[in-house]
Amino acid sequence: MGNTRKTKSYSYSYSPSHITGFFEIRDDRNPLYKGSVGGGIVLEKGCVTEASLDNDFHQKGTKAEIEIKINGVEEEANTTKYVVDTLAGKYEHKHAVNVIVSTEFDVPIGAGLGASGAGALSTALALNRLLSLDMTVTEVAQIAHLAEVENNTGLGDVIAETYGGVVIRKKPGPPGVGIIDTIPHEQQKISYVVFGTRATRAVLVDDAMKRQINNAGREAMKELVRKPSLDNFMRVSRKFSLHSELISDKCRDAIEAVEAEGSVASAAMIGDTVFVIGDSEALKEFGEVRESRISEVGATFQNERRNR
Repeated sequence: MGNTRKTKSYSYSYSPSHITGFFEIRDDRNPLYKGSVGGGIVLEKGCVTEASLDNDFHQKGTKAEIEIKINGVEEEANTTKYVVDTLAGKYEHKHAVNVIVSTEFDVPIGAGLGASGAGALSTALALNRLLSLDMTVTEVAQIAHLAEVENNTGLGDVIAETYGGVVIRKKPGPPGVGIIDTIPHEQQKISYVVFGTRATRAVLVDDAMKRQINNAGREAMKELVRKPSLDNFMRVSRKFSLHSELISDKCRDAIEAVEAEGSVASAAMIGDTVFVIGDSEALKEFGEVRESRISEVGATFQNERRNR
């Protein structure tokens, strides 16, 4: 059999999550230019990914074996798998690798908090470091964006999660293609209640729904650009959530209850979640209130596995 030498190494990375308040879908034949424009808030709570591999130098040339875990459970996770396949493929010409990617989320998955984008982005960062690929943040984020677009799990979360803040996405696409601006703000707390999950894919393949979204999204962008403040973002997002008809009755009831107490709430797109700046007594009547502060930073490396 010959000599076999195995080594194991690890890399850790963090990505914030992202709430989209409103958006407009922009299609393109080139998936790198496909995405959305709109507005959103990046949250400190997101995910941490641990990537590890075994280098088996004796079995050089064999195909990589990949294992992906989400919150401790092995999953198919096609968006993350796209990232792993792409980056492991760049490494395989040197060595055969067995890749294990394990992502722990501080936010619910499928609730409109950009979890799939965060998972893809943190995975791409961790593997870039682990495999010594020497790719830039822009190159890494582009792969995460492609993973989202190709799997219909998101359109604009990755570029926001790359940088942090309260983001206006003015041109679709990942870093290097898309263009963003940010709204000045204090590092305030965001409170939210999750009513359930919703698959982004189901909305993105419905042409009639996409037309309705885009009409509402264009108007929302015009209104926000006229007055780019956090308060106006909330008002514009609330109007979008009601006019786009994307929200459930529970979301609508919660938004109206918060309005009755004198505050502004909106729904996270695309998900069954209502959010508000600061605290809301009215929101507490609708379920468990979760909290996160606005993140001032985007995805980054970590020295060990610890969630923010």
